[in-house]
Amino acid sequence: MATNRDQWPPHIQDRYPKPGKPWFLVIVAVIFIVVVGAFVSTGISRVINPPLSEKLLAWEVKDKNNVEVIFEITRPADMDVWCLIRSQDFFMTDLGYAILEFPQDGKTYKQVNYVLKTASEAFTVEVINCDDDPKSSLFPAPQFGIDVQRPQQDPPAINSGF
Repeated sequence: MATNRDQWPPHIQDRYPKPGKPWFLVIVAVIFIVVVGAFVSTGISRVINPPLSEKLLAWEVKDKNNVEVIFEITRPADMDVWCLIRSQDFFMTDLGYAILEFPQDGKTYKQVNYVLKTASEAFTVEVINCDDDPKSSLFPAPQFGIDVQRPQQDPPAINSGF
């Protein structure tokens, strides 16, 4: 039997007409492609040009109670920013905790050198997150041990975990 429809006998072609285009499926596919394209282009745009980002560049233990933290912030020029930095011991208990405030200054890039006071020698330091809200849900609560004396931080710290 012939597989090409045009080679079928006329009475078979009449019995099984040529199927039409499934316009409904074409419309659904076009809508799907447009929606997915919008999500992908928005995602790529936010990855290439994030509105706010932070990056830990370096940290160094200065002495038993001080750690120098160097990090950078990229933000819109008209945005006030708060960043959470903390230091922890080997058991992941907080030794130092500070939410730092950086008011808008017309610049989109800022490199920060901050000396974080610690309760004892730090094992690790991290910039947890930066946000435009000082009470952001992106800032976890401090996790100091019961016997750890929380050090008071210097400005621009607005919260030392108390």
